[in-house]
Amino acid sequence: MENLYLAAVVREMTDEVLGRTVARVSLSESTLLFDLKLSRDRVLLASLDRASPAFYVSGIDREHLNSGARANDAFISLLRKHVTGAKLISLTKNPIDRIVRIAFESFDAGGNRQHNVIVLSLTGRSANAWLLDSTGAAIGSFSEAALDATAVRDEEDTSLEEAIEHLDESMTHEKVLERFFGSRSRFGPLLKREFIARSHNGNAVDALKSLASDLSRSEVPLVYSAVPLDQIGERLINLKEDLVLSNVELFHTRAMLRRQFSSFSEAADHYYQARSHAKELQELYNSVKQLLTHEVKKRDSAMKAIEADQARFDNPDNLKRCGDLILANLATARVEGSRVTVVDYYDPRLPEIQIEVPDNKTLQQSAAGYFSRYQKARRALTAIAARRQQVSLHLDPLRGLLRELEQEQTLDRINKTRNSLDRLLGKAASKDATRQTGRSKAKIGKPGRRFTSTDGFEVLVGRNDRDNDVLTFRVARSLDIWMHAADYPGSHVVISNPSRNPVPQRTIAEAAELAAFYSQAKREGKAAVHYTQRKFVSKPPRAKPGLVRLSSFKTIMIQPRCVLKRIE
Repeated sequence: MENLYLAAVVREMTDEVLGRTVARVSLSESTLLFDLKLSRDRVLLASLDRASPAFYVSGIDREHLNSGARANDAFISLLRKHVTGAKLISLTKNPIDRIVRIAFESFDAGGNRQHNVIVLSLTGRSANAWLLDSTGAAIGSFSEAALDATAVRDEEDTSLEEAIEHLDESMTHEKVLERFFGSRSRFGPLLKREFIARSHNGNAVDALKSLASDLSRSEVPLVYSAVPLDQIGERLINLKEDLVLSNVELFHTRAMLRRQFSSFSEAADHYYQARSHAKELQELYNSVKQLLTHEVKKRDSAMKAIEADQARFDNPDNLKRCGDLILANLATARVEGSRVTVVDYYDPRLPEIQIEVPDNKTLQQSAAGYFSRYQKARRALTAIAARRQQVSLHLDPLRGLLRELEQEQTLDRINKTRNSLDRLLGKAASKDATRQTGRSKAKIGKPGRRFTSTDGFEVLVGRNDRDNDVLTFRVARSLDIWMHAADYPGSHVVISNPSRNPVPQRTIAEAAELAAFYSQAKREGKAAVHYTQRKFVSKPPRAKPGLVRLSSFKTIMIQPRCVLKRIE
């Protein structure tokens, strides 16, 4: 969310939220939700997602509040303790940066007045939230980071018009960019692009004045999109260019669809819902394309190996010819080191040629060696031809699926491609598994404990080291989620993901609680749990049961507990 759009949202919502009492505060993944009993069941939403931090009044479904209530997080516990039942008495925004401060007033059991402040730093990669006490000291934070002094310091506000009132009309385009669009500018990347577009039709100073005038007098809640908003999530879009949230009419998006809303929060709500749908589709597309590309590359590599083998065993008849000529010239052949000179009876001119022979072999043995290599080459070429046919059987259809996916980047095409890919790989995988293990992988029993997450995912927990090995390396599939308590011995935990779609963060958190609970970190207040996809887990050579190596992983801090339903 751009700095000036955030300012517009704060100005718009202030009168509506001031004096409201917090009925409930919740956490859904990285989004804080404050139930202030606003009209139309709306909530105050603060997203701390570092890819798209935001703050606005949302009509989000109440199910998100219910799911957030399950979040077991130290910061949300602090908010519930200090903010639930408190009155919102102040809402301010730093004029230069995307920092919002929300002040609350409450009374303790003795009737003493208490003040707390939530500081929201909605600044991209450093997005965070802190809870301050009445002295201004931080008593908790969303993520582990020290409170930046700029987050609690009031900065002098000057209007945009005042900032550019005394501009030198001769300032160059580069000077305007340097002065007004630098790192401490209130203008974000979107407005920088707009300034550049406007300056194409005049000088830089006029373009800046025009932009500042619109921001001061003509703010309007808008969403620009390359496709209709209700179709986002059905066709792939570029999130940086094809979906734009703005509080001013833009020139550089004139080729896009324009939709105006009745409030800045309503526009933000539609924008971030569309953005969420677009991201889900992008992740689905990426996962299918990645898997498809991997399968094509694997078969391309196999084809190159086949071609190399073909070249090694090419022209086996020449081997037989060498053996025949050695035997036909036993009486007249001249051996010199590792070569023998013979008459080539296959050539009408009967020339003498040289044939390589081993130093320590007789001519008869050398001829037998050529005949043996001839038979081996013929068998190899037969096997190579069969292998080529087998690889080609899947390679061409896979390439066709990849071309179709890249040409038609829609939800319908992604689903069709995924289904076709599953059919292709399913048949091949079952044959491979039968060849390698003598039985289908599906027949391997699931060891250990079994649970069901709130979202309906099966969660498997190993009981011992051997269970862990079987669970990780024989039961889990490549896109299943694997996890283990960091720095503590314990059970391997696997979230079964047969659909191969992204696993909800709630399920990951619930499974991580089990991983911590079934480890030696069980009695810790909070424990770190590493998690990753199974394909990033490997076993070091000659490692004992239960020992693994991770090539990539993320870490989540969680309370060790077991609250999921056990499958008998």
